[in-house]
Amino acid sequence: MSFRPHKKTRAVVIVLLMGAGASLPAAALDFNQCLDLALKQNPQMLLAHARQAEAKGAVSEARGHLLPKLAASFSASQSNNALTVFGMKLSQRQATFNDFGAGQFNPDALGVAPTGLDQPGSYHNFGTKLQLEIPIWNGGEIRGRLGQARAMLEAAQSGDVMARQRLTFAVLQAYDGVIAANTGVEVADKAKLAAAAYVKTSRSLLARGVLVKSDLLSAEVHWEKAELAVESARNAQANALDNLAMLIGWPEGKTLTVAGPVQPTLPAAPLTSLQGDAMAQNAGIAALRHQVKAAQDGIRVARAAYLPHVNAMANQEWNGRTLGNAAPSYTIGGDVTWNALDFARGGGMDRARAERERAMAALQEAQDKLRLQVAQVWRSAREATVRVKMRALAVKQMDEAQRLVRLRYENGVETVTGLLHGQAELDQARAELASAYYAEAVDRGALLLAIGKLNPQEVVSVGHVPAAEGAPQ
Repeated sequence: MSFRPHKKTRAVVIVLLMGAGASLPAAALDFNQCLDLALKQNPQMLLAHARQAEAKGAVSEARGHLLPKLAASFSASQSNNALTVFGMKLSQRQATFNDFGAGQFNPDALGVAPTGLDQPGSYHNFGTKLQLEIPIWNGGEIRGRLGQARAMLEAAQSGDVMARQRLTFAVLQAYDGVIAANTGVEVADKAKLAAAAYVKTSRSLLARGVLVKSDLLSAEVHWEKAELAVESARNAQANALDNLAMLIGWPEGKTLTVAGPVQPTLPAAPLTSLQGDAMAQNAGIAALRHQVKAAQDGIRVARAAYLPHVNAMANQEWNGRTLGNAAPSYTIGGDVTWNALDFARGGGMDRARAERERAMAALQEAQDKLRLQVAQVWRSAREATVRVKMRALAVKQMDEAQRLVRLRYENGVETVTGLLHGQAELDQARAELASAYYAEAVDRGALLLAIGKLNPQEVVSVGHVPAAEGAPQ
């Protein structure tokens, strides 16, 4: 069972809150316009976008490690080191018997050091090389890092959704906060006008001898309090506008006005169903689930240290004394490495498992808190709807009661104390209605945020409430 305001109640709310809506300037921003501005410049959204871009880069980097790597290099060198020079000549396919000192060979004097081999003089080489490295299997490390990167990207995307919904909620609070502040100013202005009328009436009655001087003084004190309340309401209005302006990046010094009030829809599903929706659709919970997946892949990465790694390579080289006359050569091969004894890898595995446990604990804690939060805001939203209905009825009844008291006072039947007391109660009822309407909007927004369904489509203007809400079309 859900509580919905009666059509007449909603009409009263609209009249009281829209008040001077017809006189709003054409440039007044509606809720969607404010939200669009906030989404474009709010630091939290910019940070969420940056995290998502960073996660996408990590996925690309991890995926790149699965693919072969091709490197090209060019070198130029000169040396008189005997071993280096001989190697250059071999690479260039230019080695001769004279390089071994064949001209100095004497079977009867084998102890003679060949000058051509030991002291070859300066020699240079130009080398060009293409090398291809092919990863075959690395114990699952590369796949594990790719899984981690993808999970963190999904977490970042969920974080972006969560940041967007939280910003929507913040704009809703600020926007309807301005509406409530505007209504507060209207209420204070009405109270001031009423107080001024009471002073005028009291002076007339005093001149006719119906009242005593103290009654006029009481009316004047009441007017002074009403004037102070107007000043306080205008300060609250300025603060609310400043808050909204900061949130949407409104230019300093430029006048900001807003259109009519908005109201999030109230989900009609039972509490247990809404809690299930929250577990399935809340973007914050989804982000934590992806972090658990990333932590699980972290264990896979750590386990790779215990397994063999298999890789292949192939390279093609050209070496010569000139760039245009080089001897080609190639090398192909593969290697298998296996760390049979490495005491450090055990700590890596323990750390990865602890990270998974931490992520799972954070997820469980967040889910428990979310279930409680959904229950609390669901009850609060339903109560707020009933409160709006009651406050609207109270304003209507007290307004009529005060009209009758004022007539009695003007005829000298009612005391000024009764008149001012009734007016104070009417002013309070009007203020409480504005507060109740604001609380209703915030509570409904908080409920939609908790179940992961807060979006602009769920926030409608008061003048266009769905038929299911029982409002006039």
